[in-house]
Amino acid sequence: MVKSIVNRLKRVFAGKSDIRQGTKVVVNCEKLERRVAVLENGTLEEYTIERDGDRNIVGSIFKGKVKNIEPGLKAMFVDIGFEKNAFLHFWDAIPAALDNGLEEIQRHTGKAKPKRITAKDIPNIYPVGSEVMVQVTKGPIGNKGPRVTTNISLPGRFMVLMPLHEQFGISRKIDDRKERERLRKIMARLSVPEGMGLIMRTVCTGQRSRFFVRDLSILLEQWEHIAHVRDTQPAPALCFQEPDLIERTMRDFLTEEVDEVICDDQATVDRMKELVSVISKRSTRAITFFKAPSRSSRSWASSGRSTMRSTARSGCPAAATS
Repeated sequence: MVKSIVNRLKRVFAGKSDIRQGTKVVVNCEKLERRVAVLENGTLEEYTIERDGDRNIVGSIFKGKVKNIEPGLKAMFVDIGFEKNAFLHFWDAIPAALDNGLEEIQRHTGKAKPKRITAKDIPNIYPVGSEVMVQVTKGPIGNKGPRVTTNISLPGRFMVLMPLHEQFGISRKIDDRKERERLRKIMARLSVPEGMGLIMRTVCTGQRSRFFVRDLSILLEQWEHIAHVRDTQPAPALCFQEPDLIERTMRDFLTEEVDEVICDDQATVDRMKELVSVISKRSTRAITFFKAPSRSSRSWASSGRSTMRSTARSGCPAAATS
């Protein structure tokens, strides 16, 4: 089934003789849906579809109000404006430790470590009727509301900002000792506001420090807007909406390892270049417009939905999502 998707990609982008070479991000736009495929030397690595009308709230940030607490479940239910209240487990309301894929970096601030919070403390910190800021980790399914956490994170191109928890880390996938030491020194010099944390992603490897300064500035500006909504709007309130597929693609995939982004819609190409130019004007050169033959485009559109379903059932690498 993976081969079938790749063959359709080739038909849509017929004439792109180098589609098999290097890492390519292919963006196909139709009237009612967008599709993104990541190819490495002609092998499909990721395939995602987003349709008009889909509301992906995972990653979105809300100001909610605690409606009730269930000690037996070790959970509380939070009104974030949906028909079903969001589910907040006590463990998801405790400042999370960095996962095993990250090396914790100690920044010497001269302050004493804050008191450790446990699950027993949560009902006192968030009593019924109190307001709480949460981020969606899992969307609603059936009659169950979304699952949320108080461990809020804002991903940027190179770094992830944790505005409510002061933890610093570097991806362990960066295995070069000298490079890790260089990144530690850069992290120590970054002006991160008190009480906030930062994680350096794998794509930081080899990047200049000015890129990190710019990325941090964008993330802090984003958080400032979120905090303004939180402070001025009554609960429940949407403070931040997770970006759509096109913006997420530019944020997550357009790195030095990507040789080209190919898109068959000029308006989307223009938008992607505008999004990327904020970080790196040079990277806009990697985004190219390609006019697909109309027959191939219709073939892709008619087969895209069934292909996505078959791909998900077959368990291909990075199965399709919507």
